Amino acid sequence: MERVFSYERHPGYNRLAGPGDAGLRHLEFGIARIPRDEEYVLSTEGSEAVLVVLSGACTVRIGEESWGLARASVFAEPPRAAYIPRHREYTLAATKPTDMAIFMAPAGADYLPRLITSDQVEEHIEGAGRFTRRVATIVGPEFPCSRLLVGETFVEPGEWSSYPPHKHDEDRYPDEVRLESVVFYQIDPPQGFALQYLYNADRSIDEAHVVRNEQAFVAAVGYHPVAGAPGYSIHYLWGMAGDGHVMRSSLDPDHAWVAREAGVPERVGASG
Repeated sequence: MERVFSYERHPGYNRLAGPGDAGLRHLEFGIARIPRDEEYVLSTEGSEAVLVVLSGACTVRIGEESWGLARASVFAEPPRAAYIPRHREYTLAATKPTDMAIFMAPAGADYLPRLITSDQVEEHIEGAGRFTRRVATIVGPEFPCSRLLVGETFVEPGEWSSYPPHKHDEDRYPDEVRLESVVFYQIDPPQGFALQYLYNADRSIDEAHVVRNEQAFVAAVGYHPVAGAPGYSIHYLWGMAGDGHVMRSSLDPDHAWVAREAGVPERVGASG
């Protein structure tokens, strides 16, 4: 099964993965590439959307509201984003060449469009030792929307992330909820790579994937730790969607002792 999807960088909306790909039911991920001084009109139809600027400068217009989203790169500046409700048209107008990541999922209610500034993004450190990473939650469970959960994780060269391995593919609330996810990798310098492992308890899934700069990985099931190559900083933008708007994950019991020995919480979130 194909789980790694590449960004082809065509002008306009580039769909990387969505329902029907690698077990996804709800979540779609794509990137709008807008050349300088051009604009595109997009529609959410029955889905809500979270837009995260990856690079460039762009104005987002929806109804009477207009917001500027700009970022030199994901490694240089914190995230800026926007939430677009279902059944709305919006315009992306670039003043510099822009890459705008877009997560979408079906919405069951109407919410207000919102700008998400960098000072509204919650940042924290997860893990310890060689599996320390910085997580920036852009849209968390408390955000007023139907399904989408979105954030960014930064991994230092040669470090691990999503470790100890965790999963979120069963409804066992409050210990775990089913959340499918798509992660989009950016690597500095860009010739680098990361190794993405995906497996489940009975090893009916037991796969190792090389992921490179500007590739997306789909994890609809299973534990999914990742290791960065020495010398290369790893950034991945993640989006998740389930049947509700809650984050709960469970650690692989074979490896949970690593967290306990390091003195870090065996978290109930699902990010990072």
